[in-house]
Amino acid sequence: MPIVGNTRISDNSIVAEVVEALQGRLPAGWAGSVLRPSKAATGAAADAVLSVRRKGGAASTVRVGAKSRIEPKDVDYLAITLRPTPDEPVLIAAPYLSPRTQERLRSRGFAYADLTGNVRLELTEPGLFIETTGARENPEPNPRDRKSLKGAKAGRLVRALCDFRPPVGLRELAKRAGVDPGYASRVVDFLDREALVTRTPRGPVTIVDWRALLNRWSQEYSPFRRQSATMYLAARGIPAVTERLKQLKVRYAVSGSWAAAEVAPVAPPRLLTLYVDRPRDVEQTLDLRPAEAGANVALFTPFNDVVFERTSVTKGITIAALSQIAADLLTSPGRGPNEAEALMQWMQENEDAWRV
Repeated sequence: MPIVGNTRISDNSIVAEVVEALQGRLPAGWAGSVLRPSKAATGAAADAVLSVRRKGGAASTVRVGAKSRIEPKDVDYLAITLRPTPDEPVLIAAPYLSPRTQERLRSRGFAYADLTGNVRLELTEPGLFIETTGARENPEPNPRDRKSLKGAKAGRLVRALCDFRPPVGLRELAKRAGVDPGYASRVVDFLDREALVTRTPRGPVTIVDWRALLNRWSQEYSPFRRQSATMYLAARGIPAVTERLKQLKVRYAVSGSWAAAEVAPVAPPRLLTLYVDRPRDVEQTLDLRPAEAGANVALFTPFNDVVFERTSVTKGITIAALSQIAADLLTSPGRGPNEAEALMQWMQENEDAWRV
């Protein structure tokens, strides 16, 4: 059953291709067709109008906006120009929509579909909900686009953007992060396109969406994925380890569940995680035994000295910066992500307590 009826959209192959792919995801007994756009009828310009009909029922119309390329930061402009509402839904069509772009489209009330299979469409009348997952990486990336926050320098920059309040110029940001200004400029340009920071033209960073930035960093970074975590069993339990930590003579920083519970408790921590330069040197002091199963302590080799920066002391124990704790929890096993969300909610409500 062809999705494109008698109307030919010769000037917008994106609409035809994306909507044709969407047709295959409609439930049995449903059909769709593409109509010519009508500014007067829709209230705002669109590249096409999609009519979706259940057999024997009324049709619902969806305005379609087609773009050859959409960056996350473009979504705000689309929301202003196309103005989606539950009664007048708007579907954004593109060859590829990144996870961050999809997230921002959802938050602004858009439906969307791309050629890799990322689709989300919700209609009130007739009732319909479709959501499928396609590619997470652009199959045809632009070579100039930086798309990674991997590595120690990126981690230092993320931490600086989160820990210090904007506005901040690029040179000052680079100095705070301990990276060169050219590198800082390239990463900030990437973060600006991702709508994770806002920067004035050739000027300072004025806004940092630190919560979204930590979530984005956690896609690239995790102490558990770096094969730098050594798991241990503390036979006398976590409280015995924390008491011994008060006497530890080497530098360390507690992260993860125990540290988060001191600020935003969710449940008694089951895993104590801490950064230490040489885990083997503290095994005996902390009375730890290597364990593959049943571990309640994890020692991390730091990816960079930034994990020891902007720490604080609680109950005589050094804990990592809250931004570091949240990032570590986001990719921790078990209930770590839930603990991260609780911690970040507290951080959002108490920025004066942790941002400089």
